[in-house]
Amino acid sequence: PIREQNSIVSLGEGFTPIMVREISGTKVVYKLDFLNPTGSFKDRGASVLISHLNEIGIKEIVEDSSGNAGAAIAAYSKAAGIKCRVFVPAEAPFGKVLQIIVYGAEIIRVPGSRENVNKAALEAAQKSYYAGHLWNPFFIEGLKTISFEVYEQTRGVPDAAILPVGSGGLLLGVHKGFKELREMRLAEKIPRIFGVQTYGFAQAYERLHNKKVKKAEEAILADGIAVPNPPRIDQIVRAVKETGGDIILVSNEEIIEGFKDLASLGLFVEPTSATAQAALNKLIKEKVFERGSTIFVPLTGIGLKATDKIGKYILK
Repeated sequence: PIREQNSIVSLGEGFTPIMVREISGTKVVYKLDFLNPTGSFKDRGASVLISHLNEIGIKEIVEDSSGNAGAAIAAYSKAAGIKCRVFVPAEAPFGKVLQIIVYGAEIIRVPGSRENVNKAALEAAQKSYYAGHLWNPFFIEGLKTISFEVYEQTRGVPDAAILPVGSGGLLLGVHKGFKELREMRLAEKIPRIFGVQTYGFAQAYERLHNKKVKKAEEAILADGIAVPNPPRIDQIVRAVKETGGDIILVSNEEIIEGFKDLASLGLFVEPTSATAQAALNKLIKEKVFERGSTIFVPLTGIGLKATDKIGKYILK
């Protein structure tokens, strides 16, 4: 989507390593995307989005984020010389907010729900450019590259992918990437797509299964997927249905177990990333996958960004 080579803004994102482990007869391909420049997979989308804005001459932007996207947008904006303001929830993890500030962006903390943050950003965008990753198609164009890399690194297409779902960008990007590989006749199939949500933010699950979920009265441990109304919920559900996948709900207790499982492998991720491992544990226990299946699990954010929550809820 970027026409001019000199418009590209890159910090060396992508081509993150994979780690393959056999778990209960399945081959699990962990993609260590927390090793991207700002510590999360969002750098992929930020690079393409900011490159586009750089190309069309945008000088000032507004973004709203729970943390990781804000850090990525702030970093790439700084590299491009674009002024950036990031609206974040008042309860956003300190490590993520600090990172945004270090990159030189202006932080605006908004009390209340994630919807309040989005509304405040949209109001501010009346006098600026709204670079919201929740909506911008260029962001997803960057996220789909993770599928291309997995295909190249494993020399094939996994049987299933397990993906945390907040706004749905990762799920839709992964689905789009593998779909394009099939369209180019490089791959014969698309993985079964399994999204992961928590009991407090289960809109995609509710839409897919046509039933309401009782909200759990527990702290928001996986803040990265605490999105009350995913803007692309219809596309999320369609991608899951098309591939024969599902939306899996996980509790804080299961997230903590998933976090500890990953730590035992030497992987330090934020709780949101651990939701994918929590869902993997449930799916394996329920014998959803045949023996010998290859399961793709992207690890999306580094644990160093969420030391406050990890210390308070996991290592208590």
